[in-house]
Amino acid sequence: MSECKNLAGCSFVNCCEEYKKTTGVNGFINMYCRGARMEECVRLRLCDTVGKQVVPKNMMPNGYPLPGTTKEGWSKEAVSPKQYLEK
Repeated sequence: MSECKNLAGCSFVNCCEEYKKTTGVNGFINMYCRGARMEECVRLRLCDTVGKQVVPKNMMPNGYPLPGTTKEGWSKEAVSPKQYLEK
């Protein structure tokens, strides 16, 4: 299976060391970054649609913040991405 074009530079994968070893994060990486749900990744789609600069470091591939974090400081595109991700 292919790998996400943004995997090497993805802040979700790279910035959250405390989460990297958890089953949940590895599951997200396997599903979204290397798996069948790659095209559903909110991070990837926001990056491609409105630019990498609007994708928060603490946003998971499903569009929610990492556990223990909030959407505080997220851009309007990141807080409500649906309108920007319409196919």
